[in-house]
Amino acid sequence: MKNNQTNPSAHLTLEESQKDHQANEKEIRDRLQQASQNFFYPNSNVLKNKYRIKEAEILKEQCALDVEKAMIKLRQEPLPERFDSTYLKYLHKCLFKETFEWAGQTREKSFKFADGNVAFTSIIKKKEFKTPFSPSNQVEEGLRNLDQALAEKNYLKGLSREEFVEHAAGLMINLHYLHPFREGNRRTQRIFFEKLAEGAGHKLDFSLVTKKRKEFTYVAAMDNGNPEPMKHLLDDISNPEKLLILHEFTNSMRKLGLDETNYRLTVVAREGQTYHGTYRGSGENGFMMDVNGTFIVGNKKHLTPEQVKTLKIGDPLTFTVPLIQDQQQTLIPGEKVAPLTESELSERVYNSPSVQESIKKIETLCKIVYGNSHILQNKIPKIEIPVTNESLSEAEKFARQVWEFPQSIHRLRGINICGLKSGARQHAEENILPLSHALVDYAHAVRLAEKDVLESHKIEQERCEKSIEMPSEQIKNLFSLPIEQQQDVISRSPELRGEIKVYMREINHRLSESEHQAIKEKNPERLAKSIGTSVNQASEIIKIVKQGKELEPSLNQLYFKFRVFNEHLTSSPHHVKKENMSTEVSESLAPSAIKVNKANPVVIQEKANRVSQAFIQEKAIEQNVQQRKSQCAKVITI
Repeated sequence: MKNNQTNPSAHLTLEESQKDHQANEKEIRDRLQQASQNFFYPNSNVLKNKYRIKEAEILKEQCALDVEKAMIKLRQEPLPERFDSTYLKYLHKCLFKETFEWAGQTREKSFKFADGNVAFTSIIKKKEFKTPFSPSNQVEEGLRNLDQALAEKNYLKGLSREEFVEHAAGLMINLHYLHPFREGNRRTQRIFFEKLAEGAGHKLDFSLVTKKRKEFTYVAAMDNGNPEPMKHLLDDISNPEKLLILHEFTNSMRKLGLDETNYRLTVVAREGQTYHGTYRGSGENGFMMDVNGTFIVGNKKHLTPEQVKTLKIGDPLTFTVPLIQDQQQTLIPGEKVAPLTESELSERVYNSPSVQESIKKIETLCKIVYGNSHILQNKIPKIEIPVTNESLSEAEKFARQVWEFPQSIHRLRGINICGLKSGARQHAEENILPLSHALVDYAHAVRLAEKDVLESHKIEQERCEKSIEMPSEQIKNLFSLPIEQQQDVISRSPELRGEIKVYMREINHRLSESEHQAIKEKNPERLAKSIGTSVNQASEIIKIVKQGKELEPSLNQLYFKFRVFNEHLTSSPHHVKKENMSTEVSESLAPSAIKVNKANPVVIQEKANRVSQAFIQEKAIEQNVQQRKSQCAKVITI
């Protein structure tokens, strides 16, 4: 019975202890809040600073100036031996030492100001995020993990650009969540990863990342656990071609008087992705489209030439970015030239030299016969395009009318009084038949011009639809050598000579006269407009064509040398049986080898045989290369 009774004094003690505990918790919270507030001026949200500035905007501007100056100096500094938390703290100190006493200090420990106040912040949460940053007691361990991850990956050295982006994205997200400093974390991360990229042989240009994109990227990572926007961001600012079009976009916005606060979230189109939106314009190398309120900028060379030439602002656009491995395959894209419309065909026919010449001849004769060069302008039956037999018959019928009843059209020039004709009348009558013939000739000139225009357009369609692939690795390697080494290499490789000749012939056939002229004048803007590609790609075309042209004299010289030796061989009375000398062909092509043993006719004959064989082999290789190209084209067409 006694054992089951409750002790009133014990119950009271428990309640009191709970109250004491709650009181202690409140006291701790109050102390922590006060310690956190000690970073700021009393009753203010302005951080204590060395300038003693108490207006937030003024402090922000001053701090930005200091950081910008420090960034310039840091970018000029040599790379550190190790990229770790020690270097991270050093960067923070360099950036903010002019502004804050606690520059370079991480927030796992309290900080004592010069005025004796102690500041400490355990939890930090910013309004743009739902998730708070790491508690201060996790900062030290987080920095150790950063050091370990970087050391294990050898500071990301030796990685491809894509691999670097993959690893750096994860590190940036973790460091952002860790938030090791009271303020200035993003700017410190920026210079840290710029330097890390430089040490790994890559480049990151954060200057092209807008505030909206930063917020979108960090919110996706912090609140949604999605690292893809960060990978996308780092890929955009590390890829040279994407950097080019981002620069172009940013400069275009600035010319319009817009800064990053005035336009939408902007990202570069990703490989393999299809976008549906509205076309918003283009520059020399990039274009922009609006996809559900987001600006997507893409490389102009990834559009078809037809799109580049015909798209207008406001047009709907569906666009698929080619995969990386496919982007490097095409030098000159194929273009599907549309058939001529009736109005286009008619304009070209009537503006053709032959038709214009016929019209001038008719006008000259009309002046002689009727005294008015334009008298038939509205009376000649209209020859509709495309030309039909009926319209030709009508034109011939009108020509007979002029011949048989010339005055049914208009009174003849000159006078005829009682059979007495003036010189002008006689001259007019003498030219009635030539005028009739000129009218018939005009009708047939229109028909022939139509045929010529259609044939020329078909040839143009066939020329433009052929795409030219990038040069092979062998040709690229050859072009990268000094000219003297190039000559030595091609003198020893008939197969490479054949491949170059075929490749350059294909380029020459693909380009129009005006495009060849643009290349000659080194005018990439004009070439890009004609082909329907980016200016950057047009510059690459000019470069490759120039390199091929520089090799032409050497190729022609070798071709001439082979032909001379071949002719010498066929005319020689001492014809030695040809042997399979494929292993010695390269030696026979070297100039030094050809000059050896001039006095020995047998040796001369053997050398001639080898060179002749090389000449024949080169021609065969040229044909084989051309056949392979044709077969590949057929397969692609199928």
